Amino acid sequence: MMKKWIVLLVGCIFIISGCEKESDSSEYVSNEEKEVIRLVNNERAKAGIASLEMDLSLMQSCNIRAEEITIQFDHKRPNGESCFSVIEFESKASGENIAKGQSDASSVMNSWMNSQGHRNNILNPNFTHIGVGYMLKNNTAYWVQLFAKK
Repeated sequence: MMKKWIVLLVGCIFIISGCEKESDSSEYVSNEEKEVIRLVNNERAKAGIASLEMDLSLMQSCNIRAEEITIQFDHKRPNGESCFSVIEFESKASGENIAKGQSDASSVMNSWMNSQGHRNNILNPNFTHIGVGYMLKNNTAYWVQLFAKK
């Protein structure tokens, strides 16, 4: 009888703890962020370059950066560190695109694709993973893309 209670208790703790499969975490990604990733991979496909994989750690880093660029619109973080210091894993190559004011994913992608440096990041064949952050503050949209090679 004691073993049944222990198994039941462990099962309840597992359920209560909110353990989720990693694939379920994409439900916390906004539609705008998902659309940017889709548009990035469309552009890469047109250029014959492999798609980027969404990375949840990069998504979290982008959310931090999106908030930071509402304070200081720069590739340097408000504390003076490089924008890449927000990435929580060792990346063999990294890139960042930032933007503000574009109202939707299509508009921000159009802006980035018409800027050579941003376009180069989007179409860089060395990158394998992407994160996107989007924040609306005071009716202004802020956008971040982080690219990495794992």
